[in-house]
Amino acid sequence: MVPVRQALRHALRVAEVRVEGPGVVSVVMYGQHLAELRAEPGQFLRRRFLQRRLWYTALPFSLSAPVRGGTLRITVKALGGHSRRIRRLRAGTRVLATGPFGALTAARRTRPKVLLIAGGVGITPMRALFETLPGGPGDITLLYRAGAEEQLVLRAELEAIAAARQAGLHYLLGRSDDAHDPLAPRSLLTLVPDLVEHDVYLCGPPGMSDATRAALRAGVPAGRVHSECFSF
Repeated sequence: MVPVRQALRHALRVAEVRVEGPGVVSVVMYGQHLAELRAEPGQFLRRRFLQRRLWYTALPFSLSAPVRGGTLRITVKALGGHSRRIRRLRAGTRVLATGPFGALTAARRTRPKVLLIAGGVGITPMRALFETLPGGPGDITLLYRAGAEEQLVLRAELEAIAAARQAGLHYLLGRSDDAHDPLAPRSLLTLVPDLVEHDVYLCGPPGMSDATRAALRAGVPAGRVHSECFSF
């Protein structure tokens, strides 16, 4: 009954579906008493959209921006039939949400400096953390791995955040089978020379996440690598 109580309390509905890039959309939702969700940047909620061919499945989607007032936002890549149908959501569609879930939050942090590493759709929770993690100039750095420049999503927002916070932002472009691996140990140290002083937050597809965790072992203790994997 918890989803029903949440639905009645928060009255979530779709406000807008916005195209962010090839096969990627953001869904903005509005509702009531959203602060009571206590949803933190880096977390996800399970959402069920009450529209034909969508209502029967609840999938986890990370917040791609902090909850603000009466709105929240997710950003979705078309990886399957369900996520492709989200592009056709109508404004006003009711939404059932449960959560929040996940521990990829500021509470995991143990060091003043933080390195965020995102691959593909894994940029969604990292974008929210990039904006909200406390830190001064140079304390927060984001590495965003993508196959090509046109696959970068939320780019304008990321660059605005980096400029406002004086934070580091690097796009690591290239196919996963390229000879040069921008997330190899030597490459990471070139981009972040004081890597050993950082906490690392990592979110991306399984292959990239596994390889990056292995590369980080060269300088970052396992207890300071905080990760979440996107595999659907």
